[in-house]
Amino acid sequence: MKNKYDEFYFENDTNYPASVYWDLYDKNQMEAIRKYDGHMFCPICKLAPLTVARGNQRRYFKVIESDTEKHDIDCPYRHKMASKKETNNFYKDLDTTDIRNRLISCLNRMLKKVFNNMDGNGLLVRGEKKSKNNFFDFNGNGGERKYLPHKNFNSGNLKEDMDIQKIYYGKCALYIYKYIPKGGADIKMYYLKILSRNSKKQICEISISPYVYNYLSNELTDIPEERDEALNYYLCFSGILEKNKYSYKCKLKDSRLLVLEKK
Repeated sequence: MKNKYDEFYFENDTNYPASVYWDLYDKNQMEAIRKYDGHMFCPICKLAPLTVARGNQRRYFKVIESDTEKHDIDCPYRHKMASKKETNNFYKDLDTTDIRNRLISCLNRMLKKVFNNMDGNGLLVRGEKKSKNNFFDFNGNGGERKYLPHKNFNSGNLKEDMDIQKIYYGKCALYIYKYIPKGGADIKMYYLKILSRNSKKQICEISISPYVYNYLSNELTDIPEERDEALNYYLCFSGILEKNKYSYKCKLKDSRLLVLEKK
């Protein structure tokens, strides 16, 4: 199956979720095409050009077959995405996966502005890089190189393949709710609320047990407890989403499955 891209790299700027393109496209098709088409590239290696699949049931970005070799040599999109079984096997033993460093690399490479080597014409060139692109890669069944399922949580299609564990990442605003049962004194659960930076609409929430919270307390202590005081963050976590009445939710099973950085 061809890779479908939920985000894009826009020339010498940063990565944008697919919703940035489609929101403008729904308002003014010609303006979106004029601004972005021909100027979007693979969100990881920044080299392979993306084309747009448009239609009521077809809204995504892709790299046409003739452009596949334009991916950088270590870009994960040269490989196939791992199956659900392969993904489950990967997450069985976090001690052997180096998952925290993978999430840190994802946060830095996918969410922050990256300055690449340019030639005299202002075009990206292959060559020595300060960081690698293969932070999603691992060996699947039979030793075949695969990449871990991942998604920008601002892309607008979180319900797709929700039953598969993914690495989710994005720019957001955060606040935390501490649940104390009525009449009780102890915190029974922490809920990290993930909001859109612009609209402040809730995207999803991550439930964190007191045991797991203790390992993350230094990173989470500055997050406000009131929604109207939510602060901007870069966030990357891994888990399985579920749909609730208002948004999506995820249970954080291990402290190594979440990294964040204040914007």
